[in-house]
Amino acid sequence: MTGALDPARKAALTAGETGYRTPAEPAVGLRPVYLVDGPLGLVSPTFDERDTSLLLPSGIALGATWDPDVVRSVAAAEGSEARSRGFDAVYAPNLNLARTGLSGRTFEMLSEDPLLAGVLGAAFVEGLQGQGVAAVPKHLVCNDTETERQRMSADVDDTALREVYLRPFEHAVRAGAWAMMTAYNRLNGTPCAAHAELLAIVKDEWGFDGIVISDYFALHETLGPALAGLDLEMPGPAIHFGARLAEAVERGDVPRERLDDAVTRLLRLARRVGALDGSSPQVTAPDVPPHEVLTDAAVASFVLCRNEDELLPLAPGTRLAVIGPNADRPCYQGATFGRIRPEGGVTTPVEALRKRFPVSYERGVDSVPAVSLGAFDVSTPDGQPGVLLEHFRDGELVLSEVRGDSAFIWFGHVPGVGATTGPGVLRLTAVCTPTADGRWTFAAGGSGTTVLSVDGTVLASRPAPAPGDVMGQVARAETTGAEVELRAGQPVTVVAEMTSAGSRVQALTVTCAPPPVPGALARAVRAAAEADAVVLVVGDELETSRESRDLESSALPAAQVELIREVCRANPRTVVVVNAGRPVDAPWAGFAGAVLQGWFAGQGFADALARVLAGDDEPGGRMPVTVPLRDEDRSTHGETLDADLRRNYTAAEPTGYRHLARTGTRARFAFGSGSGYTTFHFGPSRWDGRRVRLDVTNTGARRGREVVQVYVRAPGEADARLAGFAGVRLAPGETAEVEVVLEGRVWQRWREGRWQVPPGRHEVLVGRSAEEVVEVLEHEV
Repeated sequence: MTGALDPARKAALTAGETGYRTPAEPAVGLRPVYLVDGPLGLVSPTFDERDTSLLLPSGIALGATWDPDVVRSVAAAEGSEARSRGFDAVYAPNLNLARTGLSGRTFEMLSEDPLLAGVLGAAFVEGLQGQGVAAVPKHLVCNDTETERQRMSADVDDTALREVYLRPFEHAVRAGAWAMMTAYNRLNGTPCAAHAELLAIVKDEWGFDGIVISDYFALHETLGPALAGLDLEMPGPAIHFGARLAEAVERGDVPRERLDDAVTRLLRLARRVGALDGSSPQVTAPDVPPHEVLTDAAVASFVLCRNEDELLPLAPGTRLAVIGPNADRPCYQGATFGRIRPEGGVTTPVEALRKRFPVSYERGVDSVPAVSLGAFDVSTPDGQPGVLLEHFRDGELVLSEVRGDSAFIWFGHVPGVGATTGPGVLRLTAVCTPTADGRWTFAAGGSGTTVLSVDGTVLASRPAPAPGDVMGQVARAETTGAEVELRAGQPVTVVAEMTSAGSRVQALTVTCAPPPVPGALARAVRAAAEADAVVLVVGDELETSRESRDLESSALPAAQVELIREVCRANPRTVVVVNAGRPVDAPWAGFAGAVLQGWFAGQGFADALARVLAGDDEPGGRMPVTVPLRDEDRSTHGETLDADLRRNYTAAEPTGYRHLARTGTRARFAFGSGSGYTTFHFGPSRWDGRRVRLDVTNTGARRGREVVQVYVRAPGEADARLAGFAGVRLAPGETAEVEVVLEGRVWQRWREGRWQVPPGRHEVLVGRSAEEVVEVLEHEV
């Protein structure tokens, strides 16, 4: 089909037309291909809060299921919604690894382990593509931290690169992924989007026949990415591909065959998703009931790390004190460009638990985090609910609209206004009616010079970002603000005005925080002492995990740690629910009666939590990451960028549970650990050179799930690595044979430029976690 196009028209197909679609080409029967970000659900292409979608369990929550079927069903729900809304490809899953536990996007990642991330990532690919929608696994490769992500270099030796960081992507390719996205960062000094050796592994060695897409604005030149094998520059309109690529082909700097390959891959994707005349989406799986799937997935993701004296499940009629900042304001996602507005709203934990138990509620901490100004009691100057957003170009008002949010981002084009590269002024006006006396905090920031005023008095101002950091500052949603004394019920007018000289992205964020409410801890302690049991929900807020910024520590805020200690002292029958998208430091765990990892479990979080605490279901998850006794126990602790913005991955290898095994250090919550509401017995294991078989018996009084985990240790190695796993659900007293198949790659190591199986005696470890091994078998090579 490419023969019908001249080089210029071919090259026009190598860049997006906008931020979310590719160009059409009638000569070959090609309509636009519509692409959307989607690791936690379908992101509005114009980042419009009025566009809602399903809010999925985050990557780390899906990783905690240790269940490909659950992951596949969640991805199918997203794929079905995408197809119904006209999207052809979804940027998901995130296959980077939670190697430090401190990345600003840990919540999107499936695991610290490459095999678990790979198996579950492959299931996500299958679930999406079963609905005729392309999966776009990302970010190839080593985009495992956010600090300076567009400039830093991950310096990794070939062994770690092949055995660890590329493994999940290889699984995705073997699962048939139709597309893949390259990362912002450099790999050993070369940008991933222009890394010929990297893309040769994917396309030539693995046989990937899909399209390779750049992360947004990741390209800085034409020749490097084109010659390396990148196929599509995003977003559009073209900057470095398109016309510039056509010129490079005309000069002979880029072979015509390379251009033909890029276009062929786009057309192949178009055929698969039904974007070519005569084609239709390759739908191979039925639709799934989305809300049921998402709640069941949340249940499957919860990990019970501690349950002293069988505190859980709670008996009917238990008088509960529900406490904690996340009980009435749970966190579902981090602050990224890909933020989801869930359809129909969501239930909070305290609301869900009130349907099942007698409940008293206390927040427990004095402070309330800043959130979007639109979340408060605000109106436009003429009294409409929401905020007034006005766009000016050349001093003239070109668009005025009422919006329900106060955080806005546009890539390339502002609907109804024009290109973001044009200079202009964006003004937000809101009449805010305080609900309490005290010092309220307002803040604002954006892609240009931003001035914030309250009742005509300038409260704060923020200069425009440096030209090279516009994307970073917008991603971090950096704001400047100040306090102002307000009286309850007395409205004030808040105005934020952002003046931009024009850039590839435009943004404005305005936040508000009410005054603290003193005495919250004392009230929470009294409520705890008077209750039969306590459900204490702690964890992250939206700003905890943020794109373009990493965390400094894995600890909870000091006020939450104090709350846990004091509430557990007042009532040892306390269930601490950790609502966080990352491994959280838990030196307080021994004070609690039970500890439940709740992650960012999607829109079904609260209902799933009530079901699990009441005993309708058991928590079915296992830890997809390690929680060490302290951050200093990690091999990556103290790892930083050097003066040349290089991060030495090799020096920290291996990371996670493998590092702890090498140093003989116990974890607080081990990789793979977790329990339910029953007990299991593992019978003797049988090994036939390809699979482990063993009988597993439910020895408790309830139906439950166990996960058999198999690790391997090659001759001379000090640590074992996950090689396979299988889950089984059994009724009380039931026994079933469980089979764990080990693929050939688990024995191989990358040595001297090729895969080799070390000769000698390999150990095959069978157990319940990386630290709880019940039997060791041998495999001779």
